[in-house]
Amino acid sequence: MLYSGVLLLHSWLRWGVVLLGVLALSRSLTGWLRSRAWTAVDRRVQLAFVSVFDLQMLLGMTLYFALSPLTPRSLEAFRMNMGISQLRFFGLDHPLMMLLALTAAHAASAMSRRDGPARQRHRTWAIGLLIAALLIAFAIPWPAMSVGRPLIRGF
Repeated sequence: MLYSGVLLLHSWLRWGVVLLGVLALSRSLTGWLRSRAWTAVDRRVQLAFVSVFDLQMLLGMTLYFALSPLTPRSLEAFRMNMGISQLRFFGLDHPLMMLLALTAAHAASAMSRRDGPARQRHRTWAIGLLIAALLIAFAIPWPAMSVGRPLIRGF
């Protein structure tokens, strides 16, 4: 029951990460390309994206280390299970790529907060978001994949 609830929350919260990521990326790209000032709204959107992504990672790590029935099986015979696409994806690919995406987002956030020209701050944040977005896109278990999951869980 706890597993199902956390999995449902993890599944729904991903849309918060995606929507805030798109908003943050659009603000940073327009700021970069139009040399717009770095504003308090930019900082709030940045903070919201990183915070929601942190919460998503926390839920994912709770699933991975404490609740998921897949993790113990994928770790028992790690080398052998890497040949099973579902165990490899959820035991290695998904968590690793998401951790790298979160690291890129945090690094870009920290670097963009340093004093400097607004255009450079927007560029740094945009590049970090683009890297994070690519990693996230590759790590999502899209429905068409062999390991796919529904876009909206619970329906």
